[in-house]
Order: sequence, then structure tokens, then C-alpha cells
Amino acid sequence: MKKIIKTSEEHEAALDRLGELMLKNPIPETDDANELELLALLIKSYEDKNVLIDPPTPLEAIQFRMEQCGLKQRDLVPFIGTKSRVSEVLSGKRPLTLAMARELHKGLGIPAAVLLEGAKTTIPEKIDTKLYPVREMHNLGWFEGFSKQPWAEVKAHAEEMLHQFFGSFRSKTQIAFNRAGFKPDAALNDFALEAWRCRIVNEAKKQDLPDYDQENISDEFVSSLVKMSQFAQGPSMAVQLLKERGIAVVFASHLPRTYLDGAAVLGTRGRPVIGMTLRHDREDNFWFTLLHELAHVRYHLGKVDNEFFDDTESGDNSELEKEANEFALENLIPSSEWKAVSRLSRAADIRKEAKRLAIHPSIIAGRLRREAQDYTLHRTLVGQGEVRKKLGFSENWPI
Repeated sequence: MKKIIKTSEEHEAALDRLGELMLKNPIPETDDANELELLALLIKSYEDKNVLIDPPTPLEAIQFRMEQCGLKQRDLVPFIGTKSRVSEVLSGKRPLTLAMARELHKGLGIPAAVLLEGAKTTIPEKIDTKLYPVREMHNLGWFEGFSKQPWAEVKAHAEEMLHQFFGSFRSKTQIAFNRAGFKPDAALNDFALEAWRCRIVNEAKKQDLPDYDQENISDEFVSSLVKMSQFAQGPSMAVQLLKERGIAVVFASHLPRTYLDGAAVLGTRGRPVIGMTLRHDREDNFWFTLLHELAHVRYHLGKVDNEFFDDTESGDNSELEKEANEFALENLIPSSEWKAVSRLSRAADIRKEAKRLAIHPSIIAGRLRREAQDYTLHRTLVGQGEVRKKLGFSENWPI
């Protein structure tokens, strides 16, 4: 063959002929030798343009660099960790972690795209995994692809899990959290709050909701929402009602040192998201927190810089938090009714008034406890242990 190769059939024929000539081991400058040399050039030209060769695996790239630089296994310890870990990587028993890839790229110049198997062209910025409650997040099943594996098997991949979890949400500038919704002396972990926020926003993206229109959150709507509390499936009904108005409602377990009951944040495309932890699992706390966060959505979210993260039993710490509290209290029990209700002490009377007001007894009991700052009162009326059950989470909690 002494012409340019244009088709795969011609390429196959050229390869066959090349093999025949190589078996002859022709003497240089003979016709066969010249044909062999020409075929090699023609084949290379065709393959450069038409044949996609799989890139090397991370292991192949490391082995090639070792051979190229005359390195032994012990020379990889500074990049991979220990002798046993190097041995496991080179034998294919242990995959590279992001930290290993970062060191191999930096120290040996192996391309990031090869070490990361084409997932990224650059190695992402380092995350200090000690700042985040990674183990707790793993136990909650928040890391897709890793949740079914025991922590001992995946903890070396903590950084990869965090990068996958945060995706495009994480930036060099950490979110400015509104601390007014917490006790002034609360030892908050902002990194745990960042992770929790990312969780509820990611989960909200999965909900197929109509566009949000603030005009839909009228006084009449809020009143109908509160009346849902009197029904056995009240929490579920209220959540559905909010979703029909374009407000995503997401439940996610609280993380260590977050002290969260609820939050109001802006999700994708500016959609409001109400997040709740149900950490107290009481009906009175559920309804007060839901109304408190709805107040932030209705009046504050998008109009001020901060999003809102709240321990709703921590007290009034700012004008915006006071406004949200007053909204919740007034809509749950109007001030025109509270004077008479505030004198109640017997469980039977509380239930009777709750029926008259078309609300759950826990709302009255919870308000009485809050006003007295005595959370030992009316324990049988606050719906302890009922909310997760009514929302269908009792079998798969925590989430």
C-alpha cells in the first residue's frame, strides 16, 4: 500500500501488511524496508486523526512516571502516605484519594485529568475536612455513592465526598449566617450550618413546584394553614399547601453545634426554601417554627442580605426575629383570643378552647409554656414524638 489511508478498511489492511513486513525483518534500504517505513507513517497519520486511544489510568500514569524517573515504591511515600498505602495503590487495591492526587500532581507533574480519570481538568481547592461533621453527614446518608459503605471504608475519601456534596454551592467566601436566631453565647459551627444549608437547597431542587408569588401568601392563606393543625395529618397537609404556593419545604436532621429548628433560605432560581430539623419532634415547636420561617419568607427573604437560621426557642434577639415571632404568635392565637386563653391551666379546658379556635391543643399548650418560660408544663398536650410520625419519617429517621 503506497497511498494515503482514508477508511477503516484500508487501515486494517495496512496493519495486516505491516505485520507481514515486520515478520520478514527486512534489510534496511530494501523495497520491503522502505514499504514498512512508509506504511508506519501512513498508519500513524491516519490514527492521529481518526483513532481515539484511551487515556492511561491513574495507575498506569503513576507507573510510567516511576519508570521515567527511576523511582522505587518508597519514593512515593511522601505523595501517598505510608509504604503499605503505596503498595495498595500500586496493586490496585486502594483507589487514589483527592489528597493523594493533589500531591502526585504537585510533586510528580502527572496531569490532573489523568489522576482524576477525566472528571476534572484541575484538582479542586483543598477542603479542610476537620472543619465539617463528615462522619455525621455520612451516617445520615448525605453522600451519594458512599452512604451504604461503612465509615471505616470511606473516611479516607472525606474530601472527595465533600466536593461532590457541595458541588457548585461551595465558594471561597463562606455564607454569612444570621446569628440573631440563636442564643448570643451559642457555640455555632458555621461549617456545619453551611453543610446543612447545602443539603436543604439540594433537596429542594428535586421538588417540582410552581413559581413562587408572594401575593399568594395572604392573611387568608396563613389562617387556612394554621387550621390544618387540628387534623390528624395536619403537618403533611400544611407542607403540601406551601408547596402548592411554590415554597419548598425540606426536612433534614440537624448537625452537631447547629442548634437548628428551622431556616428560610433562597434556593435555585430565587425560590424560597423552608428547612426544618424536627429536633424537638413536638407539635407546638413544629407549628411555631413553620410560621416563624414563613414570616421570614413573606417579609424578609430577598430584602436583606442574610438568610435566616433559627433556634426558635432561644428568645428574641433582633428586630427581624421579633417580627417573625410576633407573626407566628398572632397567627397561631390572635391577640384578641389570647387574654382568655392565657388563664387556662386544666388540660380539658385547653382542649376545649383549641377545638373552638380550630387549632391543635399543642399550640395553646406551647404558648403557655413559652410565656411562663417553664417547659415542664402541659407535657401531655404538646404532641411530643408526633411530628415525625405524622410526616411519615418514623421508620426512616434520621434523614
